[in-house]
Amino acid sequence: MGMSMRHALVVLAVSVLSAVPLRAQSAVAALNDTGWAKLHRGDGDGAARVFREALDLRPDDPVLLFGAGVSAHIGGHPVEAVRHLRRALSIDPRLTSASRLLGEIAYSEGDTDLAIATYEAALRFASDDVEIANQLAAWRTEAQVHRSFEERRYDRFRVMFEGRADEQVAARATDVLNSAFWEIGRTIGAYPSNAIVVILYTERQFRDITRAPEWSGGVYDGRIRIPTTGASDAPELFNRVLVHELAHSVISSITPQGVPAWLHEGIAQHFERKDVEAARRRLKSVGRTIPLAKLERSFAPMSAVDAQIAYDESLLAADAIFQRPGFGWMQLLNALADSDHADRTLGSFGLSYADLETEFAR
Repeated sequence: MGMSMRHALVVLAVSVLSAVPLRAQSAVAALNDTGWAKLHRGDGDGAARVFREALDLRPDDPVLLFGAGVSAHIGGHPVEAVRHLRRALSIDPRLTSASRLLGEIAYSEGDTDLAIATYEAALRFASDDVEIANQLAAWRTEAQVHRSFEERRYDRFRVMFEGRADEQVAARATDVLNSAFWEIGRTIGAYPSNAIVVILYTERQFRDITRAPEWSGGVYDGRIRIPTTGASDAPELFNRVLVHELAHSVISSITPQGVPAWLHEGIAQHFERKDVEAARRRLKSVGRTIPLAKLERSFAPMSAVDAQIAYDESLLAADAIFQRPGFGWMQLLNALADSDHADRTLGSFGLSYADLETEFAR
C-alpha cells in the first residue's frame, strides 16, 4: 500500500512562486518566468538549465534558488535540491513553500532532524499553517519512537530497526530489497538513485505510527514501513511484503503523480509474485467486482472485503499488461505523469478499462 506527496508539493511550489515578482533587471525576470513555465510543463531539466543561467546573474536571489531546488527535486537530485532550498531559506526564511518542500525532501531522504528543524523554523513565520503544524507533530512523535532504533546501510538502502533482536531481520531485509530492486529496475526500465528508507516496527509501533487499516501488512508513504511480527515464523510472507512496498517506492520515485492506485497495487503484487489464478478464483467466489475507475485512489479507507476485491482486480489488470511482450513501462509511467485521465492515457497504449475488466470474468 503506498502513495507519494511529491506532486502536491511541486504543484504548490509552482503555483505560489510563479506569481512572485523578482526585483531584478528584466533579463533575470524573464529567465525566472521561463523557468517556472517549464516547471508548469513538467520540464525539470529545462527549468534547471534556465535557473542555473539566472543564478549566474543573481546568485543570491531566493526565488531563483527555490526554482533551482524544485527543478533538482523533479529531476531526482535530492542533494542538489536540499542545497538550493537551504540557501534560499537562509536568505529569506519567510519563503514557506521552500520550507515545506525542503522538509518533505529531508524526511524522504531519512534526515528527520533536518525535516523537523525546517518546519519549526517555518512556523515562526507561518504560525497559522495547520498542515505544517500537524506534520511537524507527527514527525516529532515518530522521532521519539525512533530514538532507540539502530540503522543498517547498504548501497541506497537505510534499514532502521530496534535493538539486537531485529538485527538479523534487518540483514535479511537488506538482501531481499537489494535483489528485488535490480529485478524491478530491469523490468520497468529505470533504477532510481534516491535513498530508500525502510523502518522495521513491532506490530504496535506500526499501527500507532502509520494508522494503517488492520488488513494492511505494510505501508509506503515516502518510507517503507513494515511490522516484523511473524518475520521468523513466516519469512516468505515477510519477504513478499518487503518487495511489494519496494515496488511502490520505485514507481513513486519514477512517477510521483498520475499512476492510479489499482496500477500501483497491481505492479507491486506482480513483483511480490502474488498468485494470479488464486485472485481470479477469489473474485469468482465473491460474485461482484468494482470498476477500475473507482480504484484510482488509495484503498486504505476500504473494508477488508472490498480491499481484497480491489487488490485481486488490480493484480489481474496489471498481469494482463505484463503479458504483453516488450511492453514499454517507462513510456506508460511517463505518460501517466503528464495526464489527469488515466483511462485516456491507457487508451493511447491500446488498453482500456473495459478490456482490462474482462480479465475479472475469465
